[in-house]
Amino acid sequence: MHLMIDARALQIQIDGIGRYSLGVMEALARLEPGWELSVIVNPESVQHVEHLPYETVISSAARFRRGENRELVPLIESSGADCYLNFSMAGPLPSIPTLLSVHDLMVLNVPGYFGNSFFRNLISKFLFGRKIKRSINHARAISVLSDASLSDLRSAYPGAETKAFVAGAGQDLFSGDEEGGLQRKDYLLYVGNARAYKNVTRLIVAYARLKAINPRFPEMKMVVRRDRAFGDFMRDVKECSATDSISVLSHVTDDELRTLYRCCTGLVIPSLKEGFGLPALEAMAAGSPVVASAGTALEELVGDAGILVNPESVEDIMRGMALLTSQPQLRRKLARKALERAGNYSWEKTASAIADRIRVITS
Repeated sequence: MHLMIDARALQIQIDGIGRYSLGVMEALARLEPGWELSVIVNPESVQHVEHLPYETVISSAARFRRGENRELVPLIESSGADCYLNFSMAGPLPSIPTLLSVHDLMVLNVPGYFGNSFFRNLISKFLFGRKIKRSINHARAISVLSDASLSDLRSAYPGAETKAFVAGAGQDLFSGDEEGGLQRKDYLLYVGNARAYKNVTRLIVAYARLKAINPRFPEMKMVVRRDRAFGDFMRDVKECSATDSISVLSHVTDDELRTLYRCCTGLVIPSLKEGFGLPALEAMAAGSPVVASAGTALEELVGDAGILVNPESVEDIMRGMALLTSQPQLRRKLARKALERAGNYSWEKTASAIADRIRVITS
């Protein structure tokens, strides 16, 4: 089996899709040592794959841009690959069997995903919707990360679910024995970006209100990637009444992130939508309780190992954070459940599901 993987979603600074791409590629190399593996990456991301036993194919073709299909299809087809695995939800349409990864459909169903401009959102939603539909129709198989994402796929593209399967995701920051780790400290943690679907404005308002009610309420550490939403996020932080108690870290190493997870009182992730929720899984694997949004993929992931809140209610987000910080016995109970639940997820399971489907579509 010669598998060509499109990992152009990898960026210089690794985000959620980047972690997913690397996690699956590393696991595939371990699980299928007899496969010939090739990976397409952008020039600036080559360092992320140098340790992998893959043939590296460098391409400057930007994702989702005009000319992408014309530039990459000849490259893919001339490689002699038996299957093309695309980690993005849209892209080239080669003649060989294609497995498409759809992490989520927030570009279509989250208002304001592309910023504050109404017209930009309208145009971007239309263009992305067309690209995604074309790729979904072309793909032989579609991997999604959760049942929630499968439901979104079914709603947006009826019939597409017949070739879709839930592959899940994993994490590689922790080994699963972190309950007795470093000493917990008195702070809440947020990890993610600051785009509209992450709901950080309500989170900041909820935190500021709790801090106003109780000046001794724990501080908040927020690990937020610098992207197009970072400026508006920082304005919200600076203008809130609890700004002196909020620490913003725009980039941390994996070692620093491990320490933040291991030492926090708990993770707060009240997203309006998620395709999976990797920070929640990482926190759970560190033995950290999680406050997460009900009615999203996070509820599916966290289950009874966390405190579920209504993400559209500032008051309910406040309730979740107050409950988490005020009840040590509950935190210990949730930490044990979190470690157990996190053990159900691994990159090996995800890669195995993908490899099995590749065999089916190439047979």
